[in-house]
Amino acid sequence: MKKISIILLIFLISIFIFANWQDKVIYFIMIDRFNDGNPLNNDQGFNEYSSYDGAKFSGGDLAGIIQKIDYIKNLGVDGIWITPPVANQWWDPWVNYGGYHGYWARNFKQVDEHFGNLEDYKTLSKVLHENNMVLIQDIVVNHVGNYFRFNNGKFEINVGSVPTKAPTQYPFNLNDFNDPSQREMNIYHWTEDIKDYKDPVQKLNNQLSGLDDLNTENQIVREVLKESYIYWIKEVDIDGFRVDTAMYVPKDFWKDFFLGKNGIYSQKSNFISFGEVWLTSKPLKDDAEKEIETYFDSGFNSMLDFPLNEEIKRVIKGGQPTKYLAYRLERRNELLNKGVLVTFIDNHDMERFLKGTQPVVLKQALLFLMTIPGMPVIYYGTEQYFTETRASMFKNGWGSNRKDHFNEESEIYSFIRDIISFRKQHPATRYGNVKAIYSEDSSGLLVFILDSSEEKLLVVMNTSDIKKIANMKTDLNEGTILKSVYNFRGNSFDITVKKNGYIPITVPERSLMVYEITEDKVKVRDIKFDFKVNIKNNLTIQKEFVVEGETNAKYVYFYIDGNYFSETKLNVVDGKFSFVIDPYKFDPGEHKILFKLRGKNVKETQYLEEISFNIDLQKKELAFALDPIGDDKGPNGTYLYPTDPSFKRQMDIISAKVEKIGSTLIIYIKPRDLTTSWNPPYGFDHVTYQIFIDDPSKKGAKYLPYQNHEIDDWDFEIFVTGWSSALYSSEGASKNSFGNQILSPDVLIENGWIKIIIKGYALRNPETFDNWKIYITSWDYDGVESKFRPINKEPKAYVIGGGDEFDPYIMDDLTLILKDK
Repeated sequence: MKKISIILLIFLISIFIFANWQDKVIYFIMIDRFNDGNPLNNDQGFNEYSSYDGAKFSGGDLAGIIQKIDYIKNLGVDGIWITPPVANQWWDPWVNYGGYHGYWARNFKQVDEHFGNLEDYKTLSKVLHENNMVLIQDIVVNHVGNYFRFNNGKFEINVGSVPTKAPTQYPFNLNDFNDPSQREMNIYHWTEDIKDYKDPVQKLNNQLSGLDDLNTENQIVREVLKESYIYWIKEVDIDGFRVDTAMYVPKDFWKDFFLGKNGIYSQKSNFISFGEVWLTSKPLKDDAEKEIETYFDSGFNSMLDFPLNEEIKRVIKGGQPTKYLAYRLERRNELLNKGVLVTFIDNHDMERFLKGTQPVVLKQALLFLMTIPGMPVIYYGTEQYFTETRASMFKNGWGSNRKDHFNEESEIYSFIRDIISFRKQHPATRYGNVKAIYSEDSSGLLVFILDSSEEKLLVVMNTSDIKKIANMKTDLNEGTILKSVYNFRGNSFDITVKKNGYIPITVPERSLMVYEITEDKVKVRDIKFDFKVNIKNNLTIQKEFVVEGETNAKYVYFYIDGNYFSETKLNVVDGKFSFVIDPYKFDPGEHKILFKLRGKNVKETQYLEEISFNIDLQKKELAFALDPIGDDKGPNGTYLYPTDPSFKRQMDIISAKVEKIGSTLIIYIKPRDLTTSWNPPYGFDHVTYQIFIDDPSKKGAKYLPYQNHEIDDWDFEIFVTGWSSALYSSEGASKNSFGNQILSPDVLIENGWIKIIIKGYALRNPETFDNWKIYITSWDYDGVESKFRPINKEPKAYVIGGGDEFDPYIMDDLTLILKDK
């Protein structure tokens, strides 16, 4: 009886610890880059280890994580997700890169020698569970390492692969296509690389970036993969899987893997499995969500929220309309009914969120993550202001600048600890249904309500770098007290709901405030003036428009687009006032006016309902230029493209043109080749554009960040890849640093042109672009390492040749001078 009671107690404790994954915050660790607990396993004697080379093993291991459990726990997180600890291909000479990251499997049932051994892994699990923390293992079923390829139809074995030229686990070691018996086993899809990601056959069967694609339709492969990952559950007692490249595997595989006979879920209760389906939706669209939803129906109980990740970068970091994020938040409500959404601002496969922006923006994004339902993930190093994607935390690792980074007293570490604590105190942040009640057509205010059975919260955020003002309409009862429960750079006083549910509010720049919607109420004073105006909602303006009105208020103020500093006080003469709207000073699209009326004193103040109007103007061409074909060889004509076959002539600029609509600037670039080898969301890869804009009325910078080059003057830089875009000011820019990010321009493909749209408000709404200069340069960018493609004397698979690291990082360039008269 005593034995039964102990077993029951353990079971109840396990339910208490591991139930409700949405209550947890997870810390994501790249094993090789976190901490070196056992230097003796660093170098396995194959030249695969170097603390000075980011392509090789750096020395982090499982013992190192164990040593830092207190550091992790004190951050307030509830567990860790680690990159695959399995035995990997250590070095691939075809791409001059190593498998330190864990995603190039050699044996799915062994711990990699660099990371330790099975006992180390068991100890890590034991220590985590003793601290009431969970362990999530990253897994791969789509592929192994890069052990073979088809080069122009000819099969080749990677004989220089280290430490072996084939996986060591049966049946994955049967990888020789030239051996009829191995070929007939069909353990692999004997295919070339994916060339068209829109082709479902290629997507599911061809090799992803050279990695040998497993034939997951083969029952032998299915059973061995299932058995391999059940092994880790039984031996190490892990609590969940993060599933890499899930979208490249047939969905019926997942049903069998998770729910079939001896499936994963039969091994351990409340086991979480979240899949990587790296799809994003365009603004106000939900294509990605629709596809991600199908994976919940295929066996996953959780999914990585890539659409939200992209929207956070687009809106909070990139200054795009907050209505985009409002839409995304409400769309998530449906997905959350299917399972847990894992939220994040960055990870090991993308640029760090902090790269190119300010710490305050990072803090706002992290805090936003803690206010919405989902399971937040903090990528290691975020709590120490890391900007290098895969830099090491320990002093002897690559990218560490030869110092340890485990400072629990750092400002950002303390901030993250505090916001995690805030999240855990407020169930609405984890379980609330989200309803957006106010957003904008630009950067600025996003206001939403979190409604759960325990509490109701109002979240007010300003993504703009200026103070904003608004009069928000809600369905809250007048007199309701909104109690301040969290304040980041904002106002800590309580708010009272005014007549008809309106809340007039002034919100400081880059702030986020959370209010509890209480049951308490007070009487509201009713202030009402007579007011008439000739501008009506949704009026379209194509030329100068004179706004005229009448009122019995003593003073009339108005604000354009919620800009607090645009406050204009109008002269009221005999109860009448007027002002002019010049459409050429606006971006095309929707704008708004907020009127504020005042009597004899401040207490007699009335905010009116905002009035929207639309600016509709014609395009105007400002410049057009052709560029010679074949001049993509660098400043001295010596540069050579990398040798990997995915490189064509993407960096050759053929022509460019510039248009404007009002104060919005549109830049078009036509490359010689448009490719999508890596499935880029913007529709092009293997080229990045660094575009420098010179406003002749201002003095800016000379040096081009990271490009070993300078020009006479520039005031704004546009940085565009197939995955991201950013507009920087010259303020804060240097040889080795971007300036301050202002915006993420829209990027589209249109009839072979790359189209880049820069809103005029980001350029300070100039009255004219006449004699502005635009200098366009092309190069390539390594998104994983978050740096420009390197250049050496000889080209390699992903290295540009014909120069050295001190030469200009410019493959081709073109200058345009704008005419706007």
